[in-house]
Amino acid sequence: MQCNICGARQFEDWRGKKAELCCGCGAKARHRVALDVYERLLFPAVAKGGNVLHLAPEQCLFGRLKQEFGEGYRPADAAPERYPHANPMRLVLPEGLGQFGDGAFAAILHNHVLEHIPGHWADHVDALLRVLAPRGRMVFSVPGPYLDRDTIEGGEHLKSDKERLERFLQEDHFRLFGRDFVARLKSWPETRFIDDGTTDARRAEIAVRPGKAPFFILEKRSGG
Repeated sequence: MQCNICGARQFEDWRGKKAELCCGCGAKARHRVALDVYERLLFPAVAKGGNVLHLAPEQCLFGRLKQEFGEGYRPADAAPERYPHANPMRLVLPEGLGQFGDGAFAAILHNHVLEHIPGHWADHVDALLRVLAPRGRMVFSVPGPYLDRDTIEGGEHLKSDKERLERFLQEDHFRLFGRDFVARLKSWPETRFIDDGTTDARRAEIAVRPGKAPFFILEKRSGG
C-alpha cells in the first residue's frame, strides 16, 4: 500500500477505521480516492488555467490542485482561517454563490461539505450547478451515503451537539445521506452522472477499504 498523494507507505487507524490516516501527509481515505478520481476524470476534462472552485480546501490536496490549475484555482470556505495554507476566500453557502455569474466555474470540488450546510441538500446542489459552466464537472463526496435508509434532514433544528451526534454521527452534521440521494443525483436534470470508476483493487493499493469513499461526478450539459 502506498499513499498516492505523498508516496508514504505507513498508515494509522483513526476513529476506529483501519489504516485511515496517512502518516506522511495526513490524508484520509477519502482524500486518496479524491486524487485518484481527479487524475482520471477531472484533470483531463478541464483546461489548465480554467476556473476551479474548491470548497474546504484540504491541505493534502491543495498543492496538487494549485499546480494543475494555477491562477484559475479558487479555494473557498465559510471559515477561511481553518485553511491558512490555501488563503481561501470567505464563502458562506448557499448565499455566497450569488456573487458569481452563471457558469463561472469549469469545475467545482467539495469533499464532505454538503452535510454541514443548513437547508435542503438539493437546493445547494442546484445553487452550485448554476455557477458551473456547460460541460463543466462537479466532483464531490459525502459521508456514506447509507444505502439501507433514506436521507434524514433537519440537524440545524436540533437543540444540541449531542443530539446531532446521536442522529447524524457528528456534532456539526445537519443530515445523514441515504439511497434517495444517489438515485436523485443519477436523474438530475440537465446533467450527466459519471461513475467514479474507482475499483476495490485500486482502493487496496492506496490503503482504502473496499467500497469506501465513493465520489459523485455531475457534468453539466451544454446549454443546461
